[in-house]
Amino acid sequence: MDYRKRMFRGAKIEDCIEDFIQMEIASRTQSKSGDNIYQGMNTAYRYVVNRMVREFDYKKGDRLMRNQFIELEKQLRRQTDNSIAQSTESLYAQVKEAPYLDGIPEEAINELQQLTPEYQKGMFEGMAFAYEQVANYLTIYIANTNELTETSVHELLELIQKNKIVQDEKIEEGTKTYQEGFTNGVKGGFNLASLEIRGQILNEQII
Repeated sequence: MDYRKRMFRGAKIEDCIEDFIQMEIASRTQSKSGDNIYQGMNTAYRYVVNRMVREFDYKKGDRLMRNQFIELEKQLRRQTDNSIAQSTESLYAQVKEAPYLDGIPEEAINELQQLTPEYQKGMFEGMAFAYEQVANYLTIYIANTNELTETSVHELLELIQKNKIVQDEKIEEGTKTYQEGFTNGVKGGFNLASLEIRGQILNEQII
């Protein structure tokens, strides 16, 4: 094992791991279409990345970490725009038209039908707000940090967790107002962004 670690240290192993990470990210995006082939590929690539990181005592260098920050910042900007676009579309109507409708519990469909347009608009705009905030955090780290490391990632996650909007906002549930939707959207957006950071940069298995 020691001779392998000596042989593959440095740029070669970093380039190899970076390639597998990029393939894991691409297959994860493609797997969202529901294609089992891409889901299997994503699982395999993630396994290879995690195994190589452990076997070669690999620590991500600034180049790889910086690229992942940049890609995630772009992704969150896109998710911001998508959430804004969805804020004017009925979730219930979208689900009713979905090809996988049979797999959705009737109770969930009924709950969607009860959502007011104001609540849904607030929810998606809240998610957009959270995505944009995290994208801004990433931009600041990219521009102002000389060497990005996993410590930077954990600092970013802590910054998200301590966001005052998430901690301070308390809305009485059941009102289905714009404000309740916005608050829940912000909380959900920050949580989803944290999961993306953990999955894409820290390579944690997110169930």
